[in-house]
Amino acid sequence: MNKYQLLKNHIQQLIQKPQTTNILFVRHGQTNQNLSNTICGWTDSRMTIRGREQANQLLQALLPFRDQFKGVYTSDLRRAKETAQISLGFPHDSLIIEDSRLRELNFGKHENIAYSMLDQETKDIIFTFQYQAPGGETWQQAQERAMKLIREKCNQNGTYLMFSHGGLICSITYDLGLQNSISNCGCVGLEYDQQKKEMKQILFKWDLPEEENEQEI
Repeated sequence: MNKYQLLKNHIQQLIQKPQTTNILFVRHGQTNQNLSNTICGWTDSRMTIRGREQANQLLQALLPFRDQFKGVYTSDLRRAKETAQISLGFPHDSLIIEDSRLRELNFGKHENIAYSMLDQETKDIIFTFQYQAPGGETWQQAQERAMKLIREKCNQNGTYLMFSHGGLICSITYDLGLQNSISNCGCVGLEYDQQKKEMKQILFKWDLPEEENEQEI
């Protein structure tokens, strides 16, 4: 089966679960910082040509369901906004709602530093909940601001679509067992428990086919 058809099937299964609250998270397309293994949080980086191609590849899976999502939200950073616009076929502006709570972690003084230049102690913890960005956030703080958005907006049964960042998405899935960042333009489907106000389970994880994906941190 074509891998994009597999993603389409996953999304269709989400849409056809009207008695639960589901969230489809999509990571933005490749950026220059991804390509150069540079730490990038709140920096408003641009996507590469490859990143735009990746977002365009998602169009075949997302467009058929564009009007069936309960809500479509995106980080207000350009790389996420452009991924949303491209992968949804440049819909009317009112469809996609920007929210800064879906931003990547604020890496503070580590922002725009090459990963290779970090000291070993920082490398060992930067992608764990032990990390405190100097002058920035902890992963727990980033997770909590995103969960505030989810608790506020995802108050009906159905499926919500959210465009965000690798680290932020990982902070949401971390306690459910997915503790590595998904690929650029990768997707993860989650079930949200409205009563407990927490994520219940991972329904699927989908990574962009290898020929469309570049190595990144």
